[in-house]
Amino acid sequence: MKSILIKLLLIILMGVFLFYLFYSPSLKFDVLENPAKEKISNEDIKPSSNNTVKRPKLSKGLGVYIGKNIDQFTGKYGYPKRIYDSNFNYKNFVYEFKDQYYILGVSNKKIVMAYATGKNANSYPFKIGQSADNIFNGNAIVSEPIIKTNQAEYQFQLTEVDIKTQTLIQYDDIFVQVYIDRISNKVMAMRYIAPDTLVQMQPYAMSSKGKTIEKTANKEIHTKDEVAINSNKVLTMFEITNYMRSINGRQPLETNELINHVAQFQVASLNKKKQKKVKQVEDEIGSELNKLDIKYLHLSQNIAFNFDDVPSLINSWLNSDEHRENMLYRNINEMGGGISGSYYSLIFINNENRDTHAD
Repeated sequence: MKSILIKLLLIILMGVFLFYLFYSPSLKFDVLENPAKEKISNEDIKPSSNNTVKRPKLSKGLGVYIGKNIDQFTGKYGYPKRIYDSNFNYKNFVYEFKDQYYILGVSNKKIVMAYATGKNANSYPFKIGQSADNIFNGNAIVSEPIIKTNQAEYQFQLTEVDIKTQTLIQYDDIFVQVYIDRISNKVMAMRYIAPDTLVQMQPYAMSSKGKTIEKTANKEIHTKDEVAINSNKVLTMFEITNYMRSINGRQPLETNELINHVAQFQVASLNKKKQKKVKQVEDEIGSELNKLDIKYLHLSQNIAFNFDDVPSLINSWLNSDEHRENMLYRNINEMGGGISGSYYSLIFINNENRDTHAD
């Protein structure tokens, strides 16, 4: 009799668990911290035979504009949809055409960085959405490139994870980062970078011989200027998220201003505490959405800390299992986001008042 009761209790508990799993709103909150911020090294520069190899020049694609005057680009493609400051010494010029999305980094009228995504992006030598296997066949991938500037000598060290998710290819006068979705094994985006700008961005572990460039978290308070800059960053976060969804066969998400307010209040609060590391965020988003009478069948959230720009953040979320699942989940139809200091938040819901796309 006792064993029967135990079995019955186990069946009831399992039933409750399955009901919660399949029928309750999904609440997922986890913080992704940028690992690159912990990668500054004072190790000696290690000579590499790869750095003496003659590299070919890029002959076509968006990368040929690196080092060129921005007027050459606007003369062909027109003026950008918006311009805003970055965390580096360039301004972001955002362009969008049909299935093409570009962010140009412009410093003193010179293009020093160019990011490209979208199925029709001019992303030579690779096509967005193609298998990443082709990248590792005959291309000049570099794992320990050395860059010499007027101030110092720098060497990057790519980890195995870096090579699989943001590998680096060297050409004659530029570097190309290839952003890869390791789960689908697809090329998701390309970033063309001038050598000096790559040193400033520090996307990989770096050793230096000479002047050291320290990277610290953005500690700005919630000022008027920060709000203006971050509003543009939030738009970029929405746009790139939808491109990542499109490349993976998902429908785009609508944006919801009310959700934006919830996300922005949350990250502003986190930033005010000046926490360098956040391990867990309490479930407070659901109750805030309920106060605004936003009905949802699903709720999830991505939070990140200490990233320098949106493209690198989105690629990191894409290569983190839980964050990727949130971003590419089929049964969601709205999102909202906020940025404050070095905190980024993106909230996803299935709004029961809006039709969910079937895909």
